[in-house]
Amino acid sequence: MTIVLTPELEKLVQAKVARGEYHSPDALVGEAIQRLLAEDDEEAALRDHIRARVDAAEGEIDRGEFKEYDETNLSGLTRDVHQRGLERRAAVRSTPRSGG
Repeated sequence: MTIVLTPELEKLVQAKVARGEYHSPDALVGEAIQRLLAEDDEEAALRDHIRARVDAAEGEIDRGEFKEYDETNLSGLTRDVHQRGLERRAAVRSTPRSGG
C-alpha cells in the first residue's frame, strides 16, 4: 500500500523520526492508526453508554418516575438537585474500594 502525505504532514513525520520519537515513518503511521482505532472504540463505548442512560430515563418517564416543575414549585428544583447530589456522593463514599 502506498500512502501520499501532504508536504506539511511529511515534514512533521520526518521531524518526529529525526528526533528519534519513531524509528521510521511506518512506525509513526502504524501508531497513529492504532490510536485512531482506539479512539473510535472509546467513542462507540461512550455512545452506547449514553444510549443506555437515555433508554433508562425514558423507562423512568414511562413508569411515571419523574417530578414535574412549574412556576409553583420551581424553587424546589435547586434543593432537589442538591439533595440528589449529596445522596450520590454519600453512596460513592460508602462503596468499598479495592486494591488500596
